[in-house]
This record gives sequence, structure tokens and C-alpha cells, in this order.
Amino acid sequence: MTSDRKPPKFIISGAGIIGPLLANALKARNIPFVILERDTSLESREKSGWAITLHYALEAFKNLVPKQKMDPLYDSQVRPNFHKSDSGNFKYINASTGEVVVCIPPSSRIRVRREQIRRVLLDGLEVEWDSKVESIDYHDDLVSVTCSNGKQYTGDVLIGCDGSNSITRRLIDPKEGGLYQLPIRFCGARVQLNKEEFDRISNHFDPLLFQGTIPGTNTFFWYSALATPEYTKAPDLYYAQVNLSWNVPETDEPFETQEQKANALKKHSQGLSPELSWLVDRAVQNPEELMEIKLCDWEKVDWDDHDGKVLLALDSLHPMTMYRGSACNEGILDVAELVKQLDLHLQGLFSWKDAVANYRNSVQERARQAVLLSRQACLDAHDMSKIKPNSTSPLLSVRKSK
Repeated sequence: MTSDRKPPKFIISGAGIIGPLLANALKARNIPFVILERDTSLESREKSGWAITLHYALEAFKNLVPKQKMDPLYDSQVRPNFHKSDSGNFKYINASTGEVVVCIPPSSRIRVRREQIRRVLLDGLEVEWDSKVESIDYHDDLVSVTCSNGKQYTGDVLIGCDGSNSITRRLIDPKEGGLYQLPIRFCGARVQLNKEEFDRISNHFDPLLFQGTIPGTNTFFWYSALATPEYTKAPDLYYAQVNLSWNVPETDEPFETQEQKANALKKHSQGLSPELSWLVDRAVQNPEELMEIKLCDWEKVDWDDHDGKVLLALDSLHPMTMYRGSACNEGILDVAELVKQLDLHLQGLFSWKDAVANYRNSVQERARQAVLLSRQACLDAHDMSKIKPNSTSPLLSVRKSK
């Protein structure tokens, strides 16, 4: 396909985090690409954006991003300049008493607002908005994509970065491209706090984020700072991310409407420390703001690349639960590996098919393990017997890649 060593043209499906990250690396190498995104605009999902932690892939991320974008990246932190004083500690608490049970081993990290880092990465890039992939065709050495708006795009390589419900994955693997859904329900919201409330949580628990389990019910609780007045532009307005998850009840639990989700959150927050339960009360005040996330993964981490014409990355390739904070970090490592193999190919060291094979082997070995560790971490988060010092649970182990 690219035996003459001319750079292949990439069709990138997905303008979340990983698609634009790859596009920045391609742009730096003068490799042609087009980004397709199903959303109608950059603003389409900004209110639903929470935060992500870059930790074991942070250095790889820095190496992929143009230097001029690094300052805006650090400006997207949920707390301004927090990386300068961050100890890296990650506390896991008994959510009934508020006592720390385990301190997960620290690591270098930054926690950033998803919508803001997305803006940073997309700066200077063109995106074909409202371009949902509907079909993929192969002819000669090329791949063509037809979108729901009727437009067609042709290139040498299509890479799916289009989320856990990836259309790209399901089109190339219609039989086994579906997800495994865990027997856990997850729901939460962005809540508004004033300075006194924000500082109270920061001083009593942690200034960045923490998580815990209620022993009596095995309900999981998650808190993260999300924004300060430097971002909200209001002197006494702060945002935090408050989430609960729990084992799906054996008896039927109404969980379709927003009101039903609010009622379920109140029910499953019983036993939560009074110093935390008011956060859930705040979250359910506006049921329409609640967001359910269906906890799914895909351990196959394999696909038909159609002789090097189709690749997958991040949630398109290895969707996983968020209980180890690994998903985005694994996606960053996907891009780093792909760019490495692309560079070696362009230097004449590998054919494109060999470069793709190397990418597949590297990603499969690493990411399949990450999927399974994250699945087990999710299950362990809802079993207080696993929450103890010296536990071997992946929920409580240091965050690192294989």
C-alpha cells in the first residue's frame, strides 16, 4: 500500500481526545489526514464533560503534543497549577466513616477537564463535523468511508477513535464487536459548590480526588474537584464531580427516567458519611443533570485490519471501566506506539503491513491486560472485603501500564 514510503493519508474517525492527539503528531510530520466527528460542533457535549487523569502516559502525551500547546494543557487542570504541589497521593476511604483505608501508591499526574483539553488539542486542526461513519468500503490499496451526511472520504488508512460504542469496530466486526456489560450501575453529576464547601472537602478529605466504598451496602463513591473561579469566572462558584455506583439489585429497580435515577442515587447513598451525603443530595436536586454511564468493556482487543487499511485505538479497541483511570492513558500509549511504527515505516525499516502487525502485537499484549484489570477493579470497588491495606486488588495498586 505504501511501499514507496510516501506518507499514508489517514482518515481519523473521532474528535474526542485520542483522534486529535494523533492528528497533532501527524501534522508535525506533514502526514495528510482528515478528522471525522459525529457531533455537530465542538460545543455539542461540553456540558457533559467531566475530568480525566493523565498519569502513567503523561510523558508519552507530552512527546506527542506540540510544545506551544503544553501551557494551555496545564491551564486545563481542575485546580490551577496543582501539579506544582501535588503529592500524587490517591486516597481510598471507608465511605461511612470517612477514614482512609488505603493510600494508593503515588505517581506523577495531572487532572484536566476533558472539554478543555479537547479544545487545546483541536486548536489549529480542521474537523468534518456532523460526519457519522455509516459504511466502509475497500478497493485496491485504499479505504473509503461514507458518512450519514452523504459525504465520502478516501485514504490509505482508517483509524477508529470513535468511542466505546465505536461504529468503526462494529462495522469491521459485526459478530463480535459488541460490548460486555458489567452488573454495576453508575450515575453522577457535576455539582456546584461555594468556596466554604469546596475548601471543607479539600481540607477534610483531599484537594483533588478520592474514592471509597460504603461497607454496609458496597456502594462506591467518587469525588473529584472539577473547576475553580479561574474557570467558572464567578468568585464563589466551584464545580465538583460526584458519582455513585452499585451492584445491580436482584429485584427490579426503576432506572429509566431522570427522576428514577435521582431516587436510586438517594437510596444507594444510605450509609454514606454525613460529611459526604450532602454532596449526593446536591447532585439529585437537578435530576436532568444526572448522567448514567453504562459500564462495559471489550476484552477481545483484536480486529480485521484489512491488510493494514483499518486500525483501532483507545475505546474503539479496548473500552474499559474507569476504576483504574487507565482508559485515556492506554489510548495515549496506542498513539505513541502507532507513531513509532509509522516513523520506522517511513524510514524504510518496515513495510506498512509489518508496522501494523507490530502495532497490533504491542497494543494487544498491553491493553487486554488493562481491560481485565479495570474490570476486576470495578467489581472490587463494590466489595468492601477487598478494600484493605496490603490488598492485591487492581483497584488499589499503583497505576501503571504493562
